[in-house]
Amino acid sequence: MPRKSYFSFLPPLTEDPLSLELKKYRLSLVSFGYFKSARSHADKNTTLPYHRIIYVCCGSVRYEIHDTSVSLKKGDVLYTPPNTIYNAVSLEDTFPEFLYLYFQVLPHHEEKNFILMMETSLKIRVFHALRSPVEFYFRAIEEEYENQRPGYHRSIHCLFTLLIMELLRRKDFHPNELLPRGPFAGADLVLNKATSYIAANIREPLRISQVSRACGVSESYLYKVFVAGLLQSPKEYIVKCKMEYAALLLKEQNMTVTQVARELGFANPNHLSNTFYKVMGVRPSQYAQANTTAP
Repeated sequence: MPRKSYFSFLPPLTEDPLSLELKKYRLSLVSFGYFKSARSHADKNTTLPYHRIIYVCCGSVRYEIHDTSVSLKKGDVLYTPPNTIYNAVSLEDTFPEFLYLYFQVLPHHEEKNFILMMETSLKIRVFHALRSPVEFYFRAIEEEYENQRPGYHRSIHCLFTLLIMELLRRKDFHPNELLPRGPFAGADLVLNKATSYIAANIREPLRISQVSRACGVSESYLYKVFVAGLLQSPKEYIVKCKMEYAALLLKEQNMTVTQVARELGFANPNHLSNTFYKVMGVRPSQYAQANTTAP
C-alpha cells in the first residue's frame, strides 16, 4: 500500500473576510504622481471625481473637509472619496511634498460599500504610515512608475491592491461595518445591469423607464433596489454619473461648458452648470480651472 503523500496532510488555504470583500471590487488606478509645491500651497474648493490617497513625504499641510480640519505631517496618509471638496494650506515654511494616487472603484453599485469600508463617511480618515508597509508600497509603485520595466502596469496595480489591504488592516477591518445587502430577490444582479446600462448610455438623455426596461423590472422595483443598495434613487444616481463624466470631459478633454452640455444632452450650458454645482459643489468653469494646476 503506497504511503500517503506529505502534501495530503497540508491544511488548505481558506479565505478570510477581508480577502473575500476585496474580491468584490475592481480597483483601477487613473493617475500616480509626485507633487511638490513651488510656492505657498493653497488649494481652494478643489474636488475630483476619483478616489484619492496621498502620502506626505515632506513638510506639513492642513486640510479642511466636511467642516473638519486636520493637519498632516511627514508619513501621514489621507484617503478621500470621489467629489470630496477640500481646502489645503501649507503649515510651514517648507512647502509640502506628497505622492498621490487617483483611482476608480467598480462596479458602481458597490462603491458606497468601499467608501464605508475605508471609513470615510462624513469624516476624515488619516493613517500614519512612516516606515510601514504602506510607505514601502508607495515607494515601490513610484519606482515601477519611473523605470517602466516590462510588466510595470500590472506590478503597480498589484502593489496598489496590497496598499489598500494594508490600510484596511491598520484600521482593523470588520465586515459588519459594511452596508447590509438588499432584501430584494436578485437585487445585486439588477443593480449591476442598471449601472452598466447607465454607464454605456451616459451621453444619452436617460429616462428611468428606459433603464427599468433594460433590466426587465418595473420602475418601482428599480427604485427600491437603488435606495436599498445605493441609498439614492435611480435619477440621483444618473445625475451623479453624468456629472462625474462631465468632470472627466472638462479635465481630460479640455472641453468647454457648452461642449460638455451638448455632449451629455443638456438643454443649455446653464442647466449643466447648475446641476454640476449641486452635485460637485463648484461651477464647471471653476472645476476646470482648479484641475489644470493642482494634482
